[in-house]
Amino acid sequence: MKIKRITKIAVALLIIMAILLAGCDSIGKKNSDEQEVKKKLYFYYPRDGSHIIKRCIIEYNKLHENVEVIGLEGSGKRTAFNEKLNELREAGETVPDIIMIHDTWLAEMASKEILRPLDGGMTENKKNEFFKGMYDAMIWKGKTYGLPIWQDVPLLYYRKDLIDSPPDSWDELSQTAKKLLKSGIEYGLIFPGETQESASAFLGGIWTFYNAYPDFEAEDIKFNEQALSSALGDLKNMVKNGVITPDTLSMNAEDCRMAFEGGNAAFMWNWSYAARLFINEESPLFGKVGVAPLPASTAENPDSGIISGYALAMSKDSGLIPEAWSFMEYLISDDVQREIAKSGLMPAKKSLYNIYWLDQLGLPHVFTELLEAGHALKPGRSADGIINMMSQALSLAVGENKSISDLIKFINEGVVAEEKTEEPVQEGEDAEDGSQAGNNGEDNDEGE
Repeated sequence: MKIKRITKIAVALLIIMAILLAGCDSIGKKNSDEQEVKKKLYFYYPRDGSHIIKRCIIEYNKLHENVEVIGLEGSGKRTAFNEKLNELREAGETVPDIIMIHDTWLAEMASKEILRPLDGGMTENKKNEFFKGMYDAMIWKGKTYGLPIWQDVPLLYYRKDLIDSPPDSWDELSQTAKKLLKSGIEYGLIFPGETQESASAFLGGIWTFYNAYPDFEAEDIKFNEQALSSALGDLKNMVKNGVITPDTLSMNAEDCRMAFEGGNAAFMWNWSYAARLFINEESPLFGKVGVAPLPASTAENPDSGIISGYALAMSKDSGLIPEAWSFMEYLISDDVQREIAKSGLMPAKKSLYNIYWLDQLGLPHVFTELLEAGHALKPGRSADGIINMMSQALSLAVGENKSISDLIKFINEGVVAEEKTEEPVQEGEDAEDGSQAGNNGEDNDEGE
């Protein structure tokens, strides 16, 4: 009897242990299943000096248990950024669901069917949250392919201790700078010509002043040669008078700022980040710098031409459309946009702009009007070729002192060559363009 009782107890213990072990297995299996359910969302973006994107990814992942955003950081240089994007798409394992792109890349990537249209999620109210100038840059062939995340406008910085008021035209700027050169100032006008995008934006602004900026998205790109001749004439006069020198072609945004802050230039073309540095009491030019719009087509309308910015785009290859859209909306939410503003970048949302904040940054109150009325470069489906052509044209004018007729010939032939060499678009074809990273003057291609 005693042996039977012990046997029964042993059997019971074995049964209990089997149940417990089975339970542990099921718990382990459940945890494993839960981990498998967690979706991975790949986000490819260019490096920015503020690291705001990295912080946003970390915060988003804390708030969402079922989705993990994996950041894939690329170069701030457009060529390197696109090379890595092509590698990611070809490898197939970590194809980005969301890509942060410069506005100049959008048309080419959309035309190659790399991006997914976003019109299904774009209500009129959502569209109106952004400035018209940058939102227009998100459209290709009538469809929306991007959400603006941040943006910028080049401005004219001038020595208000030496100049009564900012010039209304490029000719007036040239004449004023020419006089100041005689007083011993080294440079009349400097701009960050080292980077192709800033060089293109500078030249594009002069073209816009004379209504010479063409529609690069048209099937047949045509220049108004009379207007183009006038624009190039002003540029050539500034070179002839020593207002613009070849030195500026080797300057980035910070080189320009430091040269200007050192008292070596009468005028500076640069991005908005520089304004807040001149209102620092430790700046050698504290109280001596004026900030104004660049010369516009008319004094009444600040349609000053060029604006620049970055956008969030969704890959057409993404299988996580709702999740991708959710993360994109998070990045354009008011809270995140405020953090973007604190990092030194100019947010995309209209609602965050007010005169008190602009005053704190040393920016003119007309800044919001420039964002609304300006236009992006919009180089069309041959972004790399058009930006190369514009930057090379500027280099020929400033560095090699080419004649107006030679410049017009180069520009026209450059555009025609791009059109002739363009190959038919194949589904899934890789993008070959790119651009700068951020507008804070740090660790990027444009120095914005």
